[in-house]
Amino acid sequence: MHPPVISRNRGFTLIEIMVAAVIGILAVLVIAQTWKVSESYKRTTTSGGDAEQNGLIGIVRISDDMQQAGYGLNNPAIMGCTVHAYNADTGSTFTFALAPLVITAAAATNGNDSITVVYSNSSLVTSPAKIAQNMPSAAATYKVDNRFGFSPGDLIVATEPGLDCTLAQVTSTPGTPGQSDNVIHNSGNYKDSNNNTHAAIYNKPGGLGISYTTNGSLYNLGAAPTAITYAIADGHLTVASLLAGNTPVDAADGIVGLQAQYGKDTDGDGVVDTWDKTVPTTAAGWQQVALARVGIVARSQLPERPSLIGGTYQCNTTTVLPTWSGGTFDLSGDANWKCYRYKTYEITVPLRNMIWRLS
Repeated sequence: MHPPVISRNRGFTLIEIMVAAVIGILAVLVIAQTWKVSESYKRTTTSGGDAEQNGLIGIVRISDDMQQAGYGLNNPAIMGCTVHAYNADTGSTFTFALAPLVITAAAATNGNDSITVVYSNSSLVTSPAKIAQNMPSAAATYKVDNRFGFSPGDLIVATEPGLDCTLAQVTSTPGTPGQSDNVIHNSGNYKDSNNNTHAAIYNKPGGLGISYTTNGSLYNLGAAPTAITYAIADGHLTVASLLAGNTPVDAADGIVGLQAQYGKDTDGDGVVDTWDKTVPTTAAGWQQVALARVGIVARSQLPERPSLIGGTYQCNTTTVLPTWSGGTFDLSGDANWKCYRYKTYEITVPLRNMIWRLS
């Protein structure tokens, strides 16, 4: 009888396990390095695409409003007038310049400008109504020589040489005998042409403190004029409506720079000879403004990885500050500005509503 055969089960040797572990580690390193490079390219491509898209959105938005700037305001008699206004929704008074484009220059070299664009949606501003009777008080009814084109809900501006302007909202244009020259601007409500009731939010009870005489005029801005301000806040291009409470809302993400300049024809030869940020203070000064140019800088959403330089990790993705026709965008207010990629956009817009003005 033969003894039983004992089966010997063989496993991996220590050397085989060590070799397999080394191969696995090398494979992981290769995969990690490949992923790192791929992620870097993806980050650059995605961020660059975001910057380009956001920049285009921002500059087109500004361009659209600039092309309308000054529509209905191109009357030298009112150009640049300081308008006093009131908003019942916010319970506050505010002022703005009755001018197509007002540039507020940055207070610091590494700050950003802001621009305010104003235009009417009425074609009657250049043909104002004359005030036919002295106002006994600031809230009194306007009596005018011609009420054509005035309707309840329209925003109107009263002006007189030597006085500031005031904004009001038409609440009634009665057709009864003896009142056909009245433009009423009471607080409370008004009814539109469809007999719907709306709140008259721009009429301050008691008025805005200015009474006009027969030397004054009344301008119709239409039912929905525009007065908006573009600015930069926390890496966003914002837009705020002065007439709707001046609360900024985002217009485009990833915008970190905004600069603007006027193009002026100071010698009247039809050629722009001066570019600056100086806001005209007289009607004659406004008539020199023919163009405006605006530049913005869009930034990638994600920072690039720092590089090892001289033994330390440093950002060197961007080493030169972005520029435009008006100069350099100083982004040094952000200590990490070199970690990002940037795209600059600029536009030059003829202020056609200033060029097509009354002589």
